[in-house]
Amino acid sequence: MRIGSQDVLLPTTMVGNYPNPRWYDGQAYAVYPKGEFIYDAISREAHEDAIGAIVRDQEAAGLDIICDGRINGGDSPYGQILYHYVERMTGYKLSGPPIGLPIYSTLFAPTCVGEVTREHPFHMATLRAARKATKKPIKISYTGIQVLAAATNNQYYSETKELAMAIAKAFNEDFKELADNGCDIIQLDEFVWPYGMGDWEIEVLNAAVEGAGCQFWVHTCWGNYSGTPGYFPDEEEREFGAWVLDRRPAAAPAPARAQAIFPQVLDANIDVLNYEVGRTGPDDLKPLRDHNWSKDFTAGIIDVKSTVTETAEEVADRIRQVLEYVPAERLGLSTDCGLINLPRMLAASKLRALADGAALVREELAGNQ
Repeated sequence: MRIGSQDVLLPTTMVGNYPNPRWYDGQAYAVYPKGEFIYDAISREAHEDAIGAIVRDQEAAGLDIICDGRINGGDSPYGQILYHYVERMTGYKLSGPPIGLPIYSTLFAPTCVGEVTREHPFHMATLRAARKATKKPIKISYTGIQVLAAATNNQYYSETKELAMAIAKAFNEDFKELADNGCDIIQLDEFVWPYGMGDWEIEVLNAAVEGAGCQFWVHTCWGNYSGTPGYFPDEEEREFGAWVLDRRPAAAPAPARAQAIFPQVLDANIDVLNYEVGRTGPDDLKPLRDHNWSKDFTAGIIDVKSTVTETAEEVADRIRQVLEYVPAERLGLSTDCGLINLPRMLAASKLRALADGAALVREELAGNQ
């Protein structure tokens, strides 16, 4: 795979969320900046130290691409996924009734009451902290545009597409700023795609990435909130608000997963598509072959919903299965999803297993040449 200016065989990375250092969570100084700079020297130091710890775990494991870890300043993962962005755009207020959104269906949704524009940078402070901590390629994760639009009580725009286009314009400004400041890869997490795509999602995505000079990945998710697979809320949940996932009905429908994003994703102006294989197995790779996916693909091969760390050989065996569908020169390797629900010690061990398994397969491929 092409990573920045280099070709890397079976490059390894993690998807996004990583456990914060425990000292960072819940502290008064654990605040991600809303403006250009950290509020004060103490907050800046704490933020950079926390990012540095997450970077060191990845480098110690031997990963090739360093992810920002989606540090959330002590907020809930949901807050980092949703509220982090709406707090940095005009046109939003944080109050609003719950929306039964697939996967993340437990908290109230913000309300759009005016024109949406970017007011503050989304991830510049994280990029700077990560770049300070590593010389390796850096990947910064963003919540997907369809996710933000679907999770909004829209009281301003005439239709969801119009709202999504406004968000896309705000993201485009941010993407360009990050690319100009040395970001190698930007990843969009579109975790509602498996539940149905309309006729505008790809158009909006392409508008967001236009003109930004870095690689773009899309991670589409089979579910990971509180460590549970995704599902679509039933009629009762949508009528009476959102419930915790532990109360999901036994008959709640599962997403169609990879089959639902094809063939639409073929028209996305992205460099890499990524989704999980480790927990679900290789069946979801069949649409890649059926639709002649010709771009790079990063396979999630570490089961983040299990507290058992895979052996290097188990990881290597999963890679071998993926290679039956994707050639080695177009294949990257990652965790299934974010590691946020695991203790940091387990998360770090799973990253080491990922790198060790990839090393085994690289040796095999070199021996076959």
